Amino acid sequence: MFDKRIIGDRLHHVFQNWPKNRQEGKKLSRQTTYFLLAAGLVFGTGAAAFAQQFTGGIRGTVSDTNGVIPGAAVTLTNEATTVPRETVTNAVGEYNFPALAPATYTIRTSLPGYKAYERHGIRIATQQFVTLDLVLEVGTVEESITVTADAPLIETSNASQGGVLDRQSLEDLPAPGRNAFMIGVTVPTVLSVGEPRFNRQQDQMVSSQLSLGGGGVQANNYTLDGVPITDMRGFPVLNPTIEAIDDVKVQVHTFDAEMGRTGGGVFNTTARSGGNAFHGTAFYQDRPVWGQSLEYFSEKRGATKKSSGLSESFYHLYGGGVGGPIVRNRTFFWGATEGYRDQVIQGLSRTWPSARQRVGDFSATTLNGAPVRIFNPYCRDGIVNSRCPASGTGSLATGGEFVNAIIPRDHPAANPVAFKMASYWPLPQGSNENSLPNVDTTVNLPDFADMLTFKGEHKFTTNSSLSGL
Repeated sequence: MFDKRIIGDRLHHVFQNWPKNRQEGKKLSRQTTYFLLAAGLVFGTGAAAFAQQFTGGIRGTVSDTNGVIPGAAVTLTNEATTVPRETVTNAVGEYNFPALAPATYTIRTSLPGYKAYERHGIRIATQQFVTLDLVLEVGTVEESITVTADAPLIETSNASQGGVLDRQSLEDLPAPGRNAFMIGVTVPTVLSVGEPRFNRQQDQMVSSQLSLGGGGVQANNYTLDGVPITDMRGFPVLNPTIEAIDDVKVQVHTFDAEMGRTGGGVFNTTARSGGNAFHGTAFYQDRPVWGQSLEYFSEKRGATKKSSGLSESFYHLYGGGVGGPIVRNRTFFWGATEGYRDQVIQGLSRTWPSARQRVGDFSATTLNGAPVRIFNPYCRDGIVNSRCPASGTGSLATGGEFVNAIIPRDHPAANPVAFKMASYWPLPQGSNENSLPNVDTTVNLPDFADMLTFKGEHKFTTNSSLSGL
């Protein structure tokens, strides 16, 4: 274990003498480099320790017909990046590959005197821990046993319960608003109670209206590559585009020690990564006006697409993703984008002032069938003042009431600015003055949003890597 005080003293010495070393043209010694690396590990991993786990793992034993085999070499290779990881079975024949990024792997084991064993297509999903025991047969190393198709592996190393939405599910299943979290309703005991209309990429509220395993609504946790993206209200701060997601593990019942923070379930999301081959996707969706129809009652009124405003509506949804190698077998990237342009027509019913009302004449105005009465608010104290005269309409003599509900323009309580503003108001379609709507119209409601994500990954060695999103 490193002593932070020793590392701190060493770092102080290094940086204090840095100019001198540079002038002399000297490079940092290997020992100094080790201290810098150790300092980064000690001081720089504190924040990562609090991140919830999204990586998986695979472990098991290597054996033959007589029992376990210690010292057998086991190699696990990422099929997309061809980056291998190697280990050797311990004294009891066990091997372990922890902290595996979600991907598809090939495992191979060999030992002199035995046939090499190789298995392809091992899918490790988000926080999936698989136990796979390998059985070797006596033979030469040149002989091999290759398994290319087998039954899906059952996860027995994890206490959490739920389901995984893999790439195939994310692409095939219907997603309201292309919201990956909403596809979680396909997992048993996941229920949505939100308003299904509001599911755009910027609508975090609806995607949080989910109950997992009978848990509370807005009591779930959302993570992206192990980092919580849940705010204090229980909303995800973003809805990542499906083009940028590798899979989503919907953990209905979380019994693992690293899971917490909320009382409900967890949407454990892994961002998509690139590989040694370039891949890309693209999509476009349109809702042409010619394929839409008017509402039933609009047709009965004889409205047309033009008169109703439907002809001016549109919807365009677009996006895609691309990824591949920057440096083969070493550095990879994946970028994705999604956006939409939308305009809908909404009908409005409003009550606008009539020609008489805008000049202060409310004598014909009724409310619930009864004539309205209008009072001067400046007379409520029962004292004559500059805006409450002693006599006349709207005065102290009438109790502040305007006679016949008419407000004279020259009354001291009248506001000339308000009269001027009312004169610019459009005239209503109807002549009724009974406080019911007298205007039926439509308005255009434009809406748009864009999203861009990028993930880079670099492999330093077969056992260490760095990724950023």
